[in-house]
Amino acid sequence: MSPTRTAAAASQPAPHDPAGDSPVYRHVVADTRRALTLTEIGEIVGAGERAVQKWAAGAARPEGTKRDRLLELQYVIAELSDVYKPEGIDIWLHARQRALGDRRPIDVLKAGDFETVLQLVQRLAGGPKVR
Repeated sequence: MSPTRTAAAASQPAPHDPAGDSPVYRHVVADTRRALTLTEIGEIVGAGERAVQKWAAGAARPEGTKRDRLLELQYVIAELSDVYKPEGIDIWLHARQRALGDRRPIDVLKAGDFETVLQLVQRLAGGPKVR
């Protein structure tokens, strides 16, 4: 290949690589780590701890359902941060809640029921926000 063709090929953007560097998901995982361990994040999103470690390092990015669940989890925690400080978020997620039939919010999230937890969080915050 000629040097001109090599330079032209190098200047073109690389195709989407799900295993590539992902600083955005590094921040998403950091946001969720305010209240949860890497293992708990993995259990909620349906991924192994090693996969979550790679996301946290920015070395990989989640895809499909795992991505969707991670972003939902980040949203729930962001909403909780309007009501509680980080320690309060951790306690609330791990404590039984009457409004959830004495279940723990973390267990409801692991079952994939983000909407039920989010509705309860919004009630704690005085209702859904109008943006």
